[in-house]
Amino acid sequence: MRKSRPLGLRLYDRALVEILGQTRPQTAERDETRAGLYRIGGFVYRENGTPLPSKPPAPPVLLVYSTGCRLVRG
Repeated sequence: MRKSRPLGLRLYDRALVEILGQTRPQTAERDETRAGLYRIGGFVYRENGTPLPSKPPAPPVLLVYSTGCRLVRG
C-alpha cells in the first residue's frame, strides 16, 4: 500500500475538518501534552494532517475549513 503524501493542509485548534468516512465535519483539538499534534475523532494527527500510526489506521484528512467557519446545527 502506498503512503499518502501531505496535501499542504494545516491543522489549527478547534478547526472543522472533514475526514474520510464521516458524514459531518469533526473538530480538531490541539494536544496539550505534545506540540504540533491534534486529536480528531479519537485519532492523532500531525499539524500537516498526516495521521500518526495507530490500530486501526486513522482515516485521512480530506479538508480543513478556513478559520471562522462554524458548524450550524439545525
